[in-house]
Amino acid sequence: MNFNKMIFISVWLSLLFFVECNDNIVGTLPDGTYNYTAYDSLGTIVAKGTLIFKFKDSTSVTGEWEIKKVGDPQNIGPQIGEGELIGGLTNEILWMELNPDFRDNNVFLQGKPEINKYTGKWFYSSFIGLTNRGSFEAVK
Repeated sequence: MNFNKMIFISVWLSLLFFVECNDNIVGTLPDGTYNYTAYDSLGTIVAKGTLIFKFKDSTSVTGEWEIKKVGDPQNIGPQIGEGELIGGLTNEILWMELNPDFRDNNVFLQGKPEINKYTGKWFYSSFIGLTNRGSFEAVK
C-alpha cells in the first residue's frame, strides 16, 4: 500500500471517528416524539403532553410541543398549550426553551439526555424572575 493511500485512509477513519463521537454527544436521545410529564416541587403531576425533538446537529435542537395541565396547578407558566421549542447542549446538559420568543414569560427545561429519555428540571421565568419550578421527564 502506498504512503498517500495510507494517509488518506487514516484521515478518513479519523474523520469518521470524530463524526461518530460528535453525533453521540446527545447520543441516546434520537429525533422523535417524547411523552412529557411535569411535576411540581412536591412531586405532584401538573402537566402532560408531547415534545417532538429534531436535532439539527450534535449541539442544537428544534421542535414542537403540546402540553395540557393536570388538575388545577398554579404558576406553572406557559407550558400549557402548544408551540415551538429550541435548545442546545452545553457541558452535557441539554437545555430547551418552550417559548423562545420571550425572556420574561418562558418555561426552560434543563437536564441530561439518557437512553430514549430526557429528565431534569423545569423553570418558569416571568417578569418578576423565577416564579416556579419542578421536575420533568420526557420518554420516547
